[in-house]
Order: sequence, then C-alpha cells, then structure tokens
Amino acid sequence: MPRSTRAKEKVERAAIELFAAKGVDGVSIGEIATRAGVSQGALYRHYLSKEDLAGSLFAVAYLRMGAELAAIGAAHTGFRARMGAMIRHFCMLYDHDPALFRFMLIAQHELLPRLGAGQRTPVDAIADAIAASVRDGEISPLDACAAAAVIMGIVLQTALFHIYGRLHGRLSAGAPELARAAIAAVEALAQAEPC
Repeated sequence: MPRSTRAKEKVERAAIELFAAKGVDGVSIGEIATRAGVSQGALYRHYLSKEDLAGSLFAVAYLRMGAELAAIGAAHTGFRARMGAMIRHFCMLYDHDPALFRFMLIAQHELLPRLGAGQRTPVDAIADAIAASVRDGEISPLDACAAAAVIMGIVLQTALFHIYGRLHGRLSAGAPELARAAIAAVEALAQAEPC
C-alpha cells in the first residue's frame, strides 16, 4: 500500500475517533495530525480543511450505508423480512464501528445538508422498501417518509442511549426486538393514515 494511502487512512481514522468524541468543532487539525502520526502538511495534501475532511467522511459513510440498505431491501421480500434485515444491518454497523456511527449521528445536522440532490441516503432506502411493501399490498397506504422517520427514530434513539451509557452490550443483540417495535409502529401508522 502506498505511503500516501496509509497516511490518508490514518488521518481518516483519527478524525472519526476525535469527531465522535468531541464533535467537529471541538477538534483541531493539529489534534487530528498528531493522533494520526502525520504532519499537518500530509493532512492538507488530502483535504482542504477540517470541514472538508468531516464532510467527506460523512458523505462516504452515509451514502455507503444508503447503498447497503438499498441492496438489503432489494434482496429481501416481505415487509417484515426487509425491515428486520435493515434494522439488523444498522445495529451491526453500530457494533462494528461505534465511533463512525456516533460521528454520523452527532454531525448529521451540519453535514447532511451538504449532500447533493439525488444522492440516495439511508432514509431513501428505508422509504423505498416501505413504498414497495405498500405497492405489494403488505401494509396499508401511508407516507413512506413518515414511516422511515419512525423506523430511524427507534433505531437511532436506541443508539444514542447506548452512546450515552444508558444501554449496554451489543446493539445487534437487541435487533429483533427493535425490528418488532419498528414494524409495529409502522403498522400502527398505516392504520391511522386515511386511505
């Protein structure tokens, strides 16, 4: 692996860990470079600024998650199977890299608006899966974006409780229960929606 690629990977990992712990505004370029074991000049060879680095890390991870969820949605048939697999994936991502997940959670309000129009996000993947379930007659008609918000709220609020020490253990261990709660919430929402 070229030295430049290794330096970039070290910078990205250091930035994710620091941004997750302190927020983007609470971290300096110098801290990132020190943690990565590179010079500030090496960091600037890859990114124009700390904000450029944060935006790039967020966009890559968030859009990758959207693509993974879309593939999961396409690979499963049936509303319950789709939602169960998607929620399990969210939980496994959290367990695999809690720092990245935390960074995405705490930085989304600032960085999400920077994504270009038409880019497929996790919200789009979940809404598409719900819309497919409505088309297939598995659930009653409802606003797919509202249903996606309900599902993400259940999963992300659980992750936040874990981040702040109110919940313990692997999030994926509770994925079946989260899926049942999310499915029940969407079904309740579908029943409340006028047809």
